[in-house]
Order: sequence, then structure tokens, then C-alpha cells
Amino acid sequence: MDTKVEKKQSKIKIILLGLAGLIGIGLFAMYFIQQKKSYNVKLEDLQIGDVTEGKFEDMLMITAQTQSLNSNLVNVLEGGMVKEIYTEDGKMVSKGEPLARVYNPNTEFNYLNQETGIMQQISQMRSSLLELKNQEFNQNKELLQSQNDYNTALQTFNLQKRLYDAEIGKKSEYDLAQQNLNYQTKRKQITEQGIVNENHSRGQQISAINSSIGQMEKSLNVLKSNKNNFLIMAPVSGRLSSFNLSLGQNLTSGESIGKIDLMDGYKLIAKVDEFYINKLQIGIKGTLDNNGKNYNVIVTKVLPEVKDGQFSVELNFSDNEKPDNLKIGMTFGVKLKLSADTQSVMIPKGNFYKDTNGKWIFVLNGDKAEKRNISLGRENPISYEVTSGLKKGEKVIVSDYSDYKKYEILEIKK
Repeated sequence: MDTKVEKKQSKIKIILLGLAGLIGIGLFAMYFIQQKKSYNVKLEDLQIGDVTEGKFEDMLMITAQTQSLNSNLVNVLEGGMVKEIYTEDGKMVSKGEPLARVYNPNTEFNYLNQETGIMQQISQMRSSLLELKNQEFNQNKELLQSQNDYNTALQTFNLQKRLYDAEIGKKSEYDLAQQNLNYQTKRKQITEQGIVNENHSRGQQISAINSSIGQMEKSLNVLKSNKNNFLIMAPVSGRLSSFNLSLGQNLTSGESIGKIDLMDGYKLIAKVDEFYINKLQIGIKGTLDNNGKNYNVIVTKVLPEVKDGQFSVELNFSDNEKPDNLKIGMTFGVKLKLSADTQSVMIPKGNFYKDTNGKWIFVLNGDKAEKRNISLGRENPISYEVTSGLKKGEKVIVSDYSDYKKYEILEIKK
């Protein structure tokens, strides 16, 4: 009996010891989890910035390049191989001036066949016109003959009638003359009516043929004009740019091979980071600095297509004053004012942003730096606007976080 009680007590002790061990492990794990991860860093490896308060300037610095205010693309009308080049990039050209000539044997052969076919059709139609004219001539001869025969029969009848009435003519000759007059009268009427009908029908045919010939001649003129498409000519007068052709180069129809700047003024083109695509709008003003003098500019067009993380904007000088001796291709620094200045808390810009996206930052506290959640608003080339999480006088780490972004505390060693 005592042995059973002892065994039961022993089992209870083992279970209690196991539970105590599990509780100890759990408490240790909870303690370990609650401990913030820390990382030792050297002060010299950090870039530290001050949290300041002052006037935040919501502006953007961009680099803009001058271009002609208006330009016209030079497009290839008929594809082919470049056979001749008559000018070079950067030259002043006049409207209609030949720039280059292409050669396309297949297209040229097709043009020749079409031209031959159209000319043959025109020739056939003109032959038909000549035939209709001959028919008209023959009918007029027939009408003239019937008129003459009618006049002769009428004269004969009148003569025989007088003789018959005078009782010196034979009745048989009178009857024969009357019969012939009736015949020639009907013949004349039928001939005249037939000619009226034929003239109406022939007139319609001649009109249709002349119209067809006119259309064919227009087609022939268009075809001859298309043959001139092998010659690439300047569409307007101005300075030729982006024109870099080589002999033997293959060009396709509709391809742009350059542009002509009209030299009637200048505009500015700038590439801007896509971050600002919803912030830049038409009408935003700015200043351009040239040799220590500021010139006013204004955004006139925003091109929303993003390529390689950038989009383009166009700017114009907003008053008549411009830098002297402007030339295409000159570059200027431009400051754009995105909104009015405000009193804000600010921190310097730094590489920390790419690792935190502005959601948190390390704030210095003695010889440590602790992770803290923050919110950032606007930015300019030197500062971020802080909307929450920091206050004036604090110091933050703004250098790269790639080595310690998973830690909660940084132990700073001098």
C-alpha cells in the first residue's frame, strides 16, 4: 500500500517539475522577445541632422534645356534606301529645299506600271470620243442628204402639180412626184428625230468619257506627284536638327528623320522625377538664374508619359525679358515654386528615406538612437517637412539604414 502511494507521489513531483520547467522557458522567451534588438555603430559612420522649425519653401529645382519654340518634323513619305544627301545637320534650309533622295525599285516599277495603265485607258477613251464624233459627222451628212432630197422632191412635186393643174402634165408623173414627196418628208422626219435621240445619248456618253478622262488625268498627276515623294524636302524654313542620315540607310514610310526649328522663339524642356507628376501643373511659376540674374518662367505643358522614372515639362519665359544670346541646347537651373511657404518642422534630406519611405527614423537619446514612427509631408531639395513624430531640437540619423534597419536601438560608440 505504501509503495503505491510513493509511486503516485513520485509521478506528481515529475509532472510538477516539468510544468515548472515549461513555465520558466516561457518566461525566458517572453523576456527575450520583449527586449528590443540593438546594434552597435560608430558615431563617425553616422550622418546626424537637427530637427528644426522655420519657413518651409515648397519648391523644386530642375535642369532645363532650351529648344525652339516651334518646330516641324521631317517625315519620310516614301520608304527606300538613301541614295543622295543634299545637306547636313544644323544648316539653315528653305521650304521645299531637297534634303535627301531615296530609291525604291519595287515602288518605282509599280508607279511605272500604273502610269502606263492610266495612259492606255486615257488613249482608249479618247479613241471612243473620236468614234462618237465620227458618228455625229456621218449623221449630219445623212441629215443634210435627207434635207436635200426632200427639197428636190418638193420642187418636183410643185412643178408636176402646176402642169397637172394646167392639164398639160400627166397624172402618172404627178402621182409619182407626190409619192416621192411623201417618202422624203417621212424620211426627213425620221432622220431628224433619230439625230435628236442620238445627240442626247451621245452627249451623255461624251460627258461621261470626259469626266472619266479628267479623273484619270488627276490620278496621273497624283501618281507623278507621288514619284516626287522619293525626294525628301524641307516642309518649312528654319534650322535643320536631329538630321543624321547615311548613304544606303533604309528608311520606312512615315519615319521621322529630323526636325526643323522655326527660330521664332525659345522654350525650355526639363525632365522631372515621377514623384512630382501630380504636383506639377500648368501655370506653376518659377525663376531661372543666369549669371546672377533671375528671369521669370512658367510651366506651359506637362507631358504625363513616364519613361525611365521621369516625365517632361515645357516652360516659357513669362515676360519679355530673357537671357541674352539664347541658343538651342543651352541648359539652366530652374527653381519652381510649388506652393506658398509655411511654418513647419523640418529635417534634412538623407539616404534613410529609401529604407524607411519616411515612415520611421532613429532619434538620438544620449549614447543611443531609438526607432520612432514619424510622418513626412512635402519635400524640397534640402529638407523634408515633418507632420508628426518629431519636435524642434531633437536630433535624428539621416544616413543610410541598410545595415541596421531591422534593429530597434542603435548603441552609438564614439
